[in-house]
Amino acid sequence: MTDATEAQPPAQRARFLPLGAAFGALVALTLCELLVARMAAGRAARITALAGLLMAKVGLVLSFFMHARASRRAAAFALIAIGFAAAAGVVLMLETVWRVNVR
Repeated sequence: MTDATEAQPPAQRARFLPLGAAFGALVALTLCELLVARMAAGRAARITALAGLLMAKVGLVLSFFMHARASRRAAAFALIAIGFAAAAGVVLMLETVWRVNVR
């Protein structure tokens, strides 16, 4: 009879190591977001830093947890989506700055 608390084989542990590292990176990025939100820097600098951290987290989730790294096509679409989202965010931020300065 096998023991239920028996350790996993090395092949299974090696398979879960990248996922554990990705989860740890997500936790670290979340802590960085909390630190950036409480920084004494200017509002625009904080928003820019938070947007960058958000894009890094989205990239991690897409590549590790949604397996976008499994195929080149899925990875390309993920990068295009992240780039489009970043561009849309920049355009919206610039429009807001322009509207504030015009009035």
